[in-house]
Amino acid sequence: APADRARGPELVAGVVAAQRPHAAAKQQQITLEPAGPVTVQVDPGAMVQVIENLVSNAVKYSPAGKEIVVRLSRPADRVRVEVCDQGPGLNAEDQRKLFGKFARLSAKPTGGEHSTGLGLSIVKKLVEAMHGRVWCESDPGQGARFIVELPAT
Repeated sequence: APADRARGPELVAGVVAAQRPHAAAKQQQITLEPAGPVTVQVDPGAMVQVIENLVSNAVKYSPAGKEIVVRLSRPADRVRVEVCDQGPGLNAEDQRKLFGKFARLSAKPTGGEHSTGLGLSIVKKLVEAMHGRVWCESDPGQGARFIVELPAT
């Protein structure tokens, strides 16, 4: 797919708006912390899929009443999207398996939602195809932060 100059804040805001009803159904709140104007050379459709997956996972694995923060920033020559939740967090073993296909982790969806275990392997593939990287920072009991970094334009 051809790379396109996508406007980061609008793209992220669109995904967050679409996910808010799912969060509201679980009494969760999604807060968006946008950067200033940021453009990034990406396939907009793929980028939407990546952010959608990370935000919907945060909703899926966070208990009711928690806050999910989506932060857009511009460190040096990168564009960074962070999705932070207040869920159960991930242990070291789960973090190792996280981006593998059909990963079965110890965390379970908090609203009985279904998980194929494919989402994050697809996220990794899409991000790497856009010359970026994705990783997770988490401590059990402290929630998880998924970070996507892409080259800025």
